[in-house]
Amino acid sequence: MDLIQVRNDVALLDQEVSAKIADFERQVKAIKEQEDELKKSILEEMESKGIIKVETDDLSITYVAGTDREKFNTRDFRKDNPDLYDSYISMIPVKSSIRIKVK
Repeated sequence: MDLIQVRNDVALLDQEVSAKIADFERQVKAIKEQEDELKKSILEEMESKGIIKVETDDLSITYVAGTDREKFNTRDFRKDNPDLYDSYISMIPVKSSIRIKVK
């Protein structure tokens, strides 16, 4: 079975495969939202109770306090110093991948 067919220079993904991937992506999104909510609740409770670490048979959760982080403004530096910026840039290979969005 071909997953992708080309007709009149248009690539068509098998409908069954498309539906399965869309369903998987929806499930992953829903689970991720549930996970994020649970993590938020755990964080809030750890903060309110002053707990730094919680351990179970399955998990070890460590509270990490918020902090300020330095961030270099690459865009402005490039705009103000294009020659200097270019001398520090190096190209690195990036592995190919696919991106899927659920409509």
